Amino acid sequence: MGRHGATDGTFAALRTPTYFRYWLGLVFYVLGHRAEYVTYAWTVWQLTESPLYLGYLGMAQGVPTLVFQLVGGVLADRVNRLRLLVVTQVLTSATLTLVFALTFLGIVRVQHLLVLAALSSAFRAFDEPTRMSLIPQLIDRARLRNAITLGSIPWQAGRMLGPSITGVLIAAFGGTVGFALAMLGSYGALVMYLGLNISGEAGSAHGRNMFEQFIEGLGYVGTNFVFTCLIGLALLNSLFGISYITLLPVFADKIFDAGSTGYGLLQAAHGCGALGGTLTLASIAHLIRRPGTALLLGAFGVGVGLLVFSQMPLLGLALVMLVTVGFCNTFYLTQINTLLQHNVPDHLRGRVMSLYSLCFNLAPLGGLLAGAMAAAVNARFAVGVGGAIVAANALLLLRSQRLRRLG
Repeated sequence: MGRHGATDGTFAALRTPTYFRYWLGLVFYVLGHRAEYVTYAWTVWQLTESPLYLGYLGMAQGVPTLVFQLVGGVLADRVNRLRLLVVTQVLTSATLTLVFALTFLGIVRVQHLLVLAALSSAFRAFDEPTRMSLIPQLIDRARLRNAITLGSIPWQAGRMLGPSITGVLIAAFGGTVGFALAMLGSYGALVMYLGLNISGEAGSAHGRNMFEQFIEGLGYVGTNFVFTCLIGLALLNSLFGISYITLLPVFADKIFDAGSTGYGLLQAAHGCGALGGTLTLASIAHLIRRPGTALLLGAFGVGVGLLVFSQMPLLGLALVMLVTVGFCNTFYLTQINTLLQHNVPDHLRGRVMSLYSLCFNLAPLGGLLAGAMAAAVNARFAVGVGGAIVAANALLLLRSQRLRRLG
C-alpha cells in the first residue's frame, strides 16, 4: 500500500471518529443555515410584500458578520475553540427557537425578524473562524487536506438541495415549518459538537488585549507574501468571480428567455460542478505535487470560464460552462484553505482564518459592483469583466516561483 495507504482515499478523513462526528454536525449546521436564510426571506416578503424590506433583511444579515468576523478570529485564538463553538451554537439555536415560536403563535412581526436575523448573523460571525481553526485539532495532519476538502461537501450539497427542500416545505406547510427545520438542524449540530473530544488548546493571550492581537494577525498576513496572495485570491473571487450569481436572474429571464426554470438550472449547474470539484480533489489531492500551481490554474479556469459563459448564446452551452466554473472554483478555493491551515502557526490560526472567511462574506459587495456594471452597460459585460480580472490576476501570480512551488 505504501505510506499513503492509511491516509488516501476519497473519504479517508471520515474514518477518524472525532472528525466524522464533527462532519455530521456540519451537515446539520448547513441544513439549518440554508433553511434559515430561505425562510427569513420568504416570511419577510409575506409580511411586507416590499423589496425594500428584503433589502433591510440583507443588511441585517450582512452587517453583523462584517463587523464581528475579525473579532471572532481573535477570540478563537484566546479561548478554548470547542467551547466557543458550542456557545455560539447554543445562542444560534436559542435565536431560531424564538423565531419559530413567534411564527408558530402567529405573533411574529417584521421588526422581530430583522432583529433576530441580525442576532443570528452576529453569532455566526464568531462561529465561522472558530469552526475553521478547530479542524486541525480534530484529525491527524496526514489527513488534514482530505478533511478540509470533505468539509466543503455539506456546503456544496446544501447549496443545491437546501433551498429547494425548504421551498417545497414552505409552499406546502408555511414558513413555520421552514423555521422548524432550521431550528432542528441547529440543535442536531449542537448535539454532535457536545460529544467531541479534542486535543490541544488555543494559544494564550500572553497578557495582551484583543486589539493588540487583532493588529498582530493583520500584520502577520500583511508581511507574508504567500498568505497575502492566497487571501487576495479569495477576495478577488468574491468581488469579481462568484458575484456573477447576482446576475443569473437576468441571464435566465432576459438573455436565455428561460424564466424561473432556467434560473434554477443555472444555479444548480454551478452547484453540481462545485460538488464534482470537491469529490475530485478529495480523491486526487495526494497526487498533486504542486498545489500552488494547481490552484492558480484553477483560478485561471474560473476567470476564463466566466468570460466564455458571458458570451454563450444558448442555455445548454451556458450550463456546461457554469459546471466548469463551479468545478474550478471549488478546486482552487479548497486548496487555498488547505495551504493556509497547513502553514499558519496555531496561535494565529483563528485570526488568519477569519480574514479568509471574511472574503466570502464580501460577496454581496461584489454583487453590488456587478449590478452597477450591468446597469451601466449590460449583464454580459459585467460577468465578462469580472472573469477577465480573475484570469489576469491568476496569470500574474503564476509568474511567482514561490507560489508555484507551494506544497
